[in-house]
Amino acid sequence: MNEEEMFEDELDDGLESIMLERRMAYVRQVSMEEVMNMFPEAPEIPQNQQLWALLDVQGQPIALAGSESAVKLSAMRHDIETVSLH
Repeated sequence: MNEEEMFEDELDDGLESIMLERRMAYVRQVSMEEVMNMFPEAPEIPQNQQLWALLDVQGQPIALAGSESAVKLSAMRHDIETVSLH
């Protein structure tokens, strides 16, 4: 591992700890395949349904909703700051 890679790892670790302390999570639109992987217990959902996920800093799912605003509202209710991920 070179010096630049070590620095990037330290930055990533530092950012992750800051995000955990601040209770931050990512918001992004997800595909049906991703939904089935994240939420295996999820009921059948129409293929054309747009879905948005709230993910913690490790990428683990927290919530799922039918709109970006709904998933952000869920985060806000639990004092979680959201960051959009495209």
